Amino acid sequence: MNRCPRPSRRLAFTLIEVLVVVTIVGIIGAMVVPQLLSAGTLGLQGAARLVVADILFAQNEAIAAQESRKVIFDAANESYRLTRDVGGTDETLTMGWVNGDTNNYVVDFTADDRFNGIEIVSVQMGGVDVTEIEFDDLGAPQQASEIQVLLRMQNQTLTVRVAPFTGRVTVD
Repeated sequence: MNRCPRPSRRLAFTLIEVLVVVTIVGIIGAMVVPQLLSAGTLGLQGAARLVVADILFAQNEAIAAQESRKVIFDAANESYRLTRDVGGTDETLTMGWVNGDTNNYVVDFTADDRFNGIEIVSVQMGGVDVTEIEFDDLGAPQQASEIQVLLRMQNQTLTVRVAPFTGRVTVD
């Protein structure tokens, strides 16, 4: 007897199986992603990048202007400013921003919503508190030891380091 072969069935997932897997992946993602990309971590990294960029700006500005530039920190008020020496007095640099306004070059973490909760814990050189980093007309730091700027948000910290002589800036 000659039987007709049964038509082969396509192997595939049912709609229910696909929905269950997608739901499980969604639940896992909802638990894991916020821990990996918490606002605190991103805010702290952003603050460290801003400090690094401004230190490098002061260094390059010193080279371009052929005169010293400073980054003066006020850890108690969670702020810092970029200055130049005018007759023995530190004058805050003024910058023209995108909208055409000219403002003093002051960064205040308490006034900027992007950096809520970020604090400048300390600025130290060789374990001693300092308030400034000065660059000469060649862009070299005037300090003889490494300067460390410690930033913290909740239980996370980042340290911005400025190497002596070269002025190389790193974060760890």
